[in-house]
Amino acid sequence: MLKLMLVDDESIIRDGILDMIEQEKSAFTHIVTASDGREALDKMEYFLPDLLITDIEMPEMDGLELIREARKKQVTHVIILSGYDLFEYAQQAVRLHVEDYLLKPVHQAELGRLLKSMAVDLLERKREEAGPQIRSESSPPARPNNEYIRLLKEYVENNYAQDLSLSSAAEYLGLHPSYMGQLLKKETGTTFVQYLTQLRMTKAKELLTQARQLPLATVAKCVGYENHRHFYKVFKQQCGVTPGEYRERQAGGIASSSPE
Repeated sequence: MLKLMLVDDESIIRDGILDMIEQEKSAFTHIVTASDGREALDKMEYFLPDLLITDIEMPEMDGLELIREARKKQVTHVIILSGYDLFEYAQQAVRLHVEDYLLKPVHQAELGRLLKSMAVDLLERKREEAGPQIRSESSPPARPNNEYIRLLKEYVENNYAQDLSLSSAAEYLGLHPSYMGQLLKKETGTTFVQYLTQLRMTKAKELLTQARQLPLATVAKCVGYENHRHFYKVFKQQCGVTPGEYRERQAGGIASSSPE
């Protein structure tokens, strides 16, 4: 798992961003905070972060100086926070090779996308550093990488009701579609389409059982099928019965198990 350090002298903002980070459930599972650059450097003696997120204007030591010192400790990924959209700050951020520059107030969706992007890049670097492998787009990963699969599953879980494809998922994770597909196949034994279909069928079964008044066409849309006839066909292929038959059987089972 990855380590993250969040530095901001305003406790309300720091706590708010920390809450956002935790809600995103990214690969950054070890998180520490600091109220200024001096405190952050002290904590870096025992907690060297993979990603540093820091405010610029802080007492004792500002964020730019903190970044310079963090670079000496081999902290490679940095995101700057600032309440001011100033060219001078942006220019210095470029000089320090900062990955991104977030303006306050921070939007959770934007922060979430950044965390996932940073996680993918850092995990790939760690994998290569642990044992550089020659990999082509047509060959499977040299060794399992469960973190990629976890991120992919999280993405599909959050977006299965949308028009998803292997290409869009791979783009989201910053990987080549062929590589992503081969990695998923090696780790789970299923293709992207098979995994997505299985998840959609599971969600459809939940809706058919728990929302028995919901029209079947609406159930189809809720799990990502605009064409309800196609949904019926896929459901019958995967489950052996039509959606209507499945609902009736579930309703019968619930009725027969209820006390008289």
